[in-house]
This record gives sequence, C-alpha cells and structure tokens, in this order.
Amino acid sequence: MLPLFTFDRVILESVNTLVHKSLKFDSFVAFLSGSHLLKGGVLAFFMWWLWFRPQPDVARTRNVIVALLVGCLLSMAVTKVLIRVFPGRPRPMDNTEMHLVTPYTVDRKTTSNDASSFPSDHATMFFALVAGFWAISRRYGLLALLYVLVVVCLPRLFMSLHYPSDMLAGGIVGIGVTSLVVWLTLHKHLLDPLLRWGQRYPGPFYAGIFLLTYQLGETFDGIKSILSYVLHGN
Repeated sequence: MLPLFTFDRVILESVNTLVHKSLKFDSFVAFLSGSHLLKGGVLAFFMWWLWFRPQPDVARTRNVIVALLVGCLLSMAVTKVLIRVFPGRPRPMDNTEMHLVTPYTVDRKTTSNDASSFPSDHATMFFALVAGFWAISRRYGLLALLYVLVVVCLPRLFMSLHYPSDMLAGGIVGIGVTSLVVWLTLHKHLLDPLLRWGQRYPGPFYAGIFLLTYQLGETFDGIKSILSYVLHGN
C-alpha cells in the first residue's frame, strides 16, 4: 500500500474539521462533488465558447482545443495504467488510521469503492483542461485553475474521496501530457492531418468533438464504463 504523507494527513484533517458543522453545507458540497454539469459541463461550455468566439487567432485556439481533447484522453489512459501499476491505496474515507468523518448526506457504501485512489483521475482530467486553457490564454488558464480547485478538488477532499497527493499526482499527469500534446500540435504540427480532415469533413468532425465534450461533461464515465465492460465484463 502506498504510504500516507504528512501533508496528506495535515490537509485532510484540517478540511475534515469543516464536516458535520452544518447539514445544509454538507449536502451542498456532496451535491457539488457529484454534479457533472457544474464540473465538466461548465468547462465544456467554455471550450465551445472559445471555439466560436470571434478572434484574430481563431485557428490557433481551435488547434489548442483539439490538442487538449486528445491530451485529456491520453492523460486519462496514463492515469488508468498508473492505478494498476502502483500499489493500491484505500480512499481516505476507508482508511481506519485517519478516523475521518464523512458528510451527513454521504453513504460510504455507495460512494466508496475498491478502486485505488492514487492517482486521481478527476484531477488528471480537470488539470489537463487547465493546461489547455492556459495555452490559449493565461487569464483563461488562471480562471479555469481557480474553478477546478474550488469546484472539483476541495469537494473531493471534503468528501474524503482523495488524498492531496492523489490530486497532485493526477494533476501532474494531466498537465504534463496535455502540455506536451499542445506543444507538439503548435510546433510540430502533430494534429495537422486530423485538422485538415475536419475542414474537409466538418460533419463527422464536429460530431466527434461534440461527443468528446459531452464525455468531458460526464468526466468520461461513459468511456470508462465501456472499457470496464470490455476488459472485465462488468
């Protein structure tokens, strides 16, 4: 089992002091943690706005958006491999050494599962998006970063679903892989064949991008469930 770092304990125990202070607050954070619309949906909406927003460098922006979608897929695949490679780590809510309390409205049996918490696939995907938005504009990247920290990361710590090091590792994967794909796209023209195909066949191209952004809104749950069925039959 992966070790528990000191900063994991300090941060989680500090956040956990806010739990059970208010039924309404616990309920709100639980709702926020489970809301695909307020997590991936908002960022997917922002992505489409950037795609169609009139701007001088529209071609570059669209290239980055395609690159960040590819980066999201690749970084999620890397995280899934790492989950299998690294020793298992129980989620904080299942760690009897921590003695953490979960929000009033949370049922451990339905929220927790046997999957290792390291690294966080949520952090991987959302920090991959941050890296893409940052490549378009530092201002957009900063706004996306603040949104992800408040709407995605803090609720998952509050719910005792992840350790901070889970989030950190997932974020490094997401930012690293997506930044590399964006750089290769802009400087080495990695995705030029795909982009040319999209200009020639806009129908299936836009349908594909819509499907990917739809999956972003659902944090790739659909793709993960298909892969789980194909690989494990359940």
